[in-house]
Amino acid sequence: MAIHLSARLSWHMDGWNGHICQNPDCNRYCIGPHSYPGDKIRGARDLAWEKSVEIAGKPCSKIDGAPPCIYSINAFGADPLTAFDDPPDFFRSGNRTSWHLPPATVCVWPYEAMYGDEAKASGRVDNWKRLELAKEFFAAIEPEKSLVFHYANLSNPFSTEDAKNYVVIGLSRVKKLGEIVYYEGTDEQTKEQYGGAYVWQKNVETFYPDQGLRIPYHRYMDKPEVLEKIVLIPENSRCFKYGSRHVSDDDALSLVERFIEIVTFLRDIGDDSENWSVRLQWLNSLVAELWKSRGLFPGLSRVMDLIGLSSAVTPFRSAVAKGQEKIFHDAVFQWLNAGRDAIPGVSIGSAEITKIRRQWSLRTDDERQILTGLLPRIDLPVDQMERILSEKRIENGLEAGLGDIQANPYVLIEQYVGENPDDSINFSRVDHAVFPSPDLGGEFLFDTDDWRRLRALCVDRLKFETKHTFLTCGQMLQDVNRRLSYLPDWKRVEFTARYLEVDRTNLEFAMVFRREGERDYAYLRGAYEAEREIEDRIRKLAGYSDITFRSPVTERHWKDLLFEAKSPLAEKSRHDYEVAIEAQAAVCAKIFNRPISVVCGAAGTGKTTIIRSIIQAIEKAHGTDATFLLLAPTGKAADRIREKTGKEASTIHSFLARRGWLNPNLTLKHSGGQREDQVTTFVIDEASMLDLELLAAVFRAINWSAVQRIILVGDPNQLPPIGRGKVFADIIEWLRKNHPASIGELTVNLRQMENRLTGKGTGILDLASIYVRNPNRDQKDEEESIRAELMLQRLQDLPPDGTVDKDLRVIYWKGADDLLSKIVNRIVADMEEDSGEKFNPEAAHALWLAATRGKEKNPRPDYHQVISPYRHEDFGTEAINLRIQQEARGVGMRRVGLLAGLTLFDKVIQVRNRGASDAIWAYNHQTRQNERSSVFNGELGFVVPHALDGSKWQVPEKTYYRIKRFQVRFSRKEHLAFAYGKELGYAMEGTKKRYLPDEKPEDNLELAYAISVHKSQGSEFERVYFVLPKQKTALLSPELFYTGITRATRHCTVLIEEDIAPLLKIHRPESSHLVGINCSLFEFTPAPDGFELIRREGFFEEGRIHRTLAEAMVRSKSEVIIANMLFDRDISFLYEKPLYAPDGSFYLPDFTIVWRGEQFYWEHLGLLERDEYKRHWDTKKAWYEKHFPGRLVTTEESGNLSITARNLIETRFS
Repeated sequence: MAIHLSARLSWHMDGWNGHICQNPDCNRYCIGPHSYPGDKIRGARDLAWEKSVEIAGKPCSKIDGAPPCIYSINAFGADPLTAFDDPPDFFRSGNRTSWHLPPATVCVWPYEAMYGDEAKASGRVDNWKRLELAKEFFAAIEPEKSLVFHYANLSNPFSTEDAKNYVVIGLSRVKKLGEIVYYEGTDEQTKEQYGGAYVWQKNVETFYPDQGLRIPYHRYMDKPEVLEKIVLIPENSRCFKYGSRHVSDDDALSLVERFIEIVTFLRDIGDDSENWSVRLQWLNSLVAELWKSRGLFPGLSRVMDLIGLSSAVTPFRSAVAKGQEKIFHDAVFQWLNAGRDAIPGVSIGSAEITKIRRQWSLRTDDERQILTGLLPRIDLPVDQMERILSEKRIENGLEAGLGDIQANPYVLIEQYVGENPDDSINFSRVDHAVFPSPDLGGEFLFDTDDWRRLRALCVDRLKFETKHTFLTCGQMLQDVNRRLSYLPDWKRVEFTARYLEVDRTNLEFAMVFRREGERDYAYLRGAYEAEREIEDRIRKLAGYSDITFRSPVTERHWKDLLFEAKSPLAEKSRHDYEVAIEAQAAVCAKIFNRPISVVCGAAGTGKTTIIRSIIQAIEKAHGTDATFLLLAPTGKAADRIREKTGKEASTIHSFLARRGWLNPNLTLKHSGGQREDQVTTFVIDEASMLDLELLAAVFRAINWSAVQRIILVGDPNQLPPIGRGKVFADIIEWLRKNHPASIGELTVNLRQMENRLTGKGTGILDLASIYVRNPNRDQKDEEESIRAELMLQRLQDLPPDGTVDKDLRVIYWKGADDLLSKIVNRIVADMEEDSGEKFNPEAAHALWLAATRGKEKNPRPDYHQVISPYRHEDFGTEAINLRIQQEARGVGMRRVGLLAGLTLFDKVIQVRNRGASDAIWAYNHQTRQNERSSVFNGELGFVVPHALDGSKWQVPEKTYYRIKRFQVRFSRKEHLAFAYGKELGYAMEGTKKRYLPDEKPEDNLELAYAISVHKSQGSEFERVYFVLPKQKTALLSPELFYTGITRATRHCTVLIEEDIAPLLKIHRPESSHLVGINCSLFEFTPAPDGFELIRREGFFEEGRIHRTLAEAMVRSKSEVIIANMLFDRDISFLYEKPLYAPDGSFYLPDFTIVWRGEQFYWEHLGLLERDEYKRHWDTKKAWYEKHFPGRLVTTEESGNLSITARNLIETRFS
């Protein structure tokens, strides 16, 4: 039983080869919040030095000086280097200390052990104990036997806002461990206080390249089709935390199996960065070695701990070394059942024997059976074993009983949900238990093609698919077989579609199959049932008769409820306002008597006003019997609707928790909770953010016999949820077709009217409007086409300052440096305008504080916000955050330092839910005491000095203050000061002081000068600065762009890379994120074949239509008819490809046709009854005649389009 270890590396752009990165500018990851060690590189990096011609790309062994990434840079380097470290700021003495760094060596430290309870004495950290714990950690590693797995934490190119991934980089055999290094020049007091003043780094030297390998990510960063095959994201991230953790044989075996898959691929594509055939031989030898070391019963020692037989653990290890593992296992359980008098090598007193056997007998038959037969075979920690055995195992998702788990261990993969991300059970762990190596003499529990194994593999694949509700069976089996194809021969198998037919009954316990046309599709049963839960309820509600009222609500009532006398519209344009109110009143009257209704509209259409008015009308119509519950997916959204309606509002998760539908680990229950039966009207705001499982959970938590109506409110043009499905969009589409009386669609934009009237500008909403979804695709929307062309033409020809309107500015940028400079300069200019103060470079923070605090002198997180769709790139949130932090807080950082990359007065965002079951300590200024308080993912606030530090932070030069703790004031929770860091004070429990636990900022907070679009959803800001890149657009969509710019209530600056090309790309129909989601809520709608390929950078020429994707890539059914006719006749064409005239003007022809080497332009005209549309077309037609005479052909919307189009093609293109 060997122990291996993981080693975290800071990211390197050229393979950790002992050289400075060739392009250091491009490496934003190494200074990210999850680099190694901590924020050390960020604080010490000299980018100008790294970029210099004498340094960039050079071997560190040949230059003067060393980079701060020295602990990682030589992981696969060939030359010896010199590592160094400076004493921490809180040391009273000490000098920079250097030590020898051999080739292929990294420096690591077991940070987790430094912060546990074992490192404390009398409630305080004991640095001598820390040292002993570190020595124990490294003592378990055996040179020439243990392996080291190099990895990168979340600051890596493969980790995104929506998918935060650890990435394994390489694997090597440990050659030698270095000695503990102590800081030079420390005095006796420092040594005594800090355990001898040791450096928190230790060399781990490896046998690379002879026994090791490195995945060549650096070679393929511009080839996503290769990267997706070679990126190694571990099944279980448990091993890859806190700098370095121990790795078991079983975990190592799982990783080596993945390496075999990747190395085989690299060999097959001809990569020559290493000799992959030799590496493959070594990996295969490791498989045999690890199996031997793992043994048949890797879980037996923990089972013995669990049942009180800890004294048998050491003798068991001796038995394993002698090859007597199975004999010892049998002896243990024979002894427990009184079938033998003793266990070989184990001495136990008679009283203890009686106690252990009695406790064993008290266990149920199923418990004893699983402890004897299954759990010893699986490498699980004790806490997971306890949760499996617990009668409350349902709280961890385990609906199966112990007998069921014994009969099918793969149930653990399918159902188990842990307490945290570390607490998972992956496929390999169970598969190793079921199919041990034949060399060990153990029996397989099943055949390799057993249905239990097949089902687990399919479920695992379907779980991985987070946005689709179903997959084709063909795709699912292809992925399953690919996974199995790299396993050893004795456990390899290939599953065919026939297995799905023969084993259907057993598979359907966890899956649902559906046949449509010639294809079979597969769902997770939970996802399928969630769809049916929602669909059945919506169908029933829509089919109910209209609601009757005790007291009528008339048109006059609606107008009175909606009319706001203080509105600028009422004062300055009463007639237009009354017309708008009439339209809103009509919407209210239309949906008011419906049991299910949807209020939907774009930003600024008055959705919240409608809801407030409907609530007031319900109270009038139903009197005191009416009860309400307002729900929202985020705390921010719940706060906002509470403020605007005056009614109690709650997050969906807190509602589910109160009713018992939420497990302690925040997963959703499918049954067992209480149904809410005291509410007659439910209102769910921001419904576009609801994923499939969340809305199904809400529906399960409602006693529908008590409900009169449910109202869903949202903007269908916003981003779909991060989870499965596009529920809100599907509900709207079905109701619009089948029950239009339940749809309250707001089309009059009051914000736009008011801004136009008051001179504030309408640019934001004008621009956003060309990216809204057209609900009617039966015919072409000529109005939308005209608006889009006019707006895009307008953005191409802007004044020098980029002003589009009083509320919208567009700035073009080229390169990261240009972008960052323009963002900062623009924000500074806007803050000067808003605050009336001038920027002083010597005290930059003064302007930032003045502007964010405003006239009320209170911090305002919603004053301004940079939003970027990307995280790590040069134009991503991390790079922007670091630049703005340097500009706004640079002086403060130098004076008081950083804590987890944060300093005083930084703007931050909470990135982890801390609900009632995991609340954080905060000082309540109202009650004047520390108390546990909830704060949720996405909440924004500002860092402030911790109250315990008094005024030390103001004169750190005199007080020697360095930041080790701080508090955060979050928006809408200003009376609470949430505490982060260490030595946070105490809370009183009765008459006793309870010292507060340390709270790591890095586990909770991130800088928030710039945030992602998803993080911004549900929030509004006075000013928004939205970044739109050109070079990387796979994540971009009309929904994302629309969501981002409509977060601005007063002004938006859009920063676009180079030109309008990104705007054109996301205007294309196939750029929508909604089109490519497999879902079957109401209607079965699989994504078109090949749709995923469209999202790849450069896979299709812009505008090139794929035959099977025509319906998804054009705007109307009429244009689908034309596209298919062109396909049938093999006529090459592009769709909406910009056509530029010699003078630089452009339009977007519907179809650009290449015929006999020449280009022609086909415009399909929508209905042109309105004069303004006709005038626009006349202008466009004249443009064609001027610049491209004889190249234009047209058709018009009519019932005879097929005949007209066919005749045109036969006349012009045959």
